[in-house]
Amino acid sequence: MTRPKLRELFRLMRPTLAPTAAADVITAGVLAGAPLLPLTAAALGSTALYTAGMVQNDLFDRERDRRLFPDRPLVLDPGLVGVARLLCIVGFGLGLALCWFAGALWPALAVAVLASAYNGGVKRRFPWDTITMGGARAFNLAVGLAVGGAELAVDAPAYLAAYLLFIAGVTAASRAEDMEPRETRRLALLLALLPQLLALGAFASQAHQQAALFLLPGVYLTLLYLRAFWMGSREGAIQYVLGALLGIYLIHSVTLWTTGKEFALVPILGCAALSFFLFGMARAARSED
Repeated sequence: MTRPKLRELFRLMRPTLAPTAAADVITAGVLAGAPLLPLTAAALGSTALYTAGMVQNDLFDRERDRRLFPDRPLVLDPGLVGVARLLCIVGFGLGLALCWFAGALWPALAVAVLASAYNGGVKRRFPWDTITMGGARAFNLAVGLAVGGAELAVDAPAYLAAYLLFIAGVTAASRAEDMEPRETRRLALLLALLPQLLALGAFASQAHQQAALFLLPGVYLTLLYLRAFWMGSREGAIQYVLGALLGIYLIHSVTLWTTGKEFALVPILGCAALSFFLFGMARAARSED
């Protein structure tokens, strides 16, 4: 396989944010007292499901991308379609197998079903797109909880609901990318910010004496919004969504800290470092083109 095709596969799989899926599972698993080996398998399985979902998204969007985004990998090289289908099948299969090994098959299956529904057309139907993607990521947390078995350090239903609300807000913010004029885009981003801040309040309600630490991700998201508001552009909206997704690492870190699970910050920070490394690789690949 030639080097340019490897770059196109990297773009197709979009692995830069895949570690956020692993961080979901690790955080929830630690809160549930999950054993190390099955938790590691579940985290890897979640990453495989995430990557397969990214590939599946481009497979569903081929006709639309041909009109609107002619630089997408499957448009530039139609010969990649077969490889993309294989990656999608292997990714979903491997992810489900690893989660089955970890004892978390059913929530992993829910992740795969909801991600497929989102990619298959729900993503263009508000508000079902926000609910579907929020549900997929909440079930991803549930994968980690299912691997555990000990008494939870949080109230599981409230924890999952808060994360669903946060991801739903981020998904709503992604809709602002294609809105015009810029005043409409700014308002859409503000309305998307509100459920994210409410979600942080729900997380903080379980932190008791250390609830104030959730001000950190709250301030972070607010600054992201103010920057996007100042820019008022599609690029500003894209950067807001990306920053909010990277904020997942901060939310998980604060959650672990406030529940007395500080030791688990190491793998979460490792996932964050991997994301930034992959972003660097992607930027270097673009500069070579």
